[in-house]
Amino acid sequence: MSTQLDAQLSLELSRLAVQCGGTSSDMPSPTTEQLLVSVTTFQDLARLSMDLQGQAVRAAHEAGVSWSRIGTLLGTSRQAVQQRFDPHYIPRDDLPGVTRTLGPVSRAEEMHHLTEAGSQGWRLSRSSHGEHVVERDDQDWEVMRVSVLSVRPLPSRRKGWQAATMRFPDCFFIRPRLSDDTD
Repeated sequence: MSTQLDAQLSLELSRLAVQCGGTSSDMPSPTTEQLLVSVTTFQDLARLSMDLQGQAVRAAHEAGVSWSRIGTLLGTSRQAVQQRFDPHYIPRDDLPGVTRTLGPVSRAEEMHHLTEAGSQGWRLSRSSHGEHVVERDDQDWEVMRVSVLSVRPLPSRRKGWQAATMRFPDCFFIRPRLSDDTD
């Protein structure tokens, strides 16, 4: 973008932030409360902008635009743009022992990503809020999330489940994928 276009876009975003924050003033300088409202409003705008960019990237890719071309437009590599915007991206050519991070993911979507990774030979090795570290190995894995605050019993060791990681209040259990699983 040009400097003039950047300035115009900045002005429009600032006006939008003032509208969203519900604060406008004819005073010569804004109050601290108005400035703090602007901080959170700009955070919301940045989050929404990133979400919209992700949707645009995925729509372009689904329409046939290559990851390489999208990466060039964003000033990054094909692999970097694919890792960032493709929620199902897991490289298949990694050697056992190699780790990668799944995230950022919300609690609502993390089990989908962990299940997908497990079916592709990635074993859960570390968890935190919003991301999980998985390690490549030759086994397909099942993953189960159980809240330690639940009255429900923990998964059975007799059925092959083992505690893998803890992220309060959730514990993640894994086991090798069973071919005729009835659990």
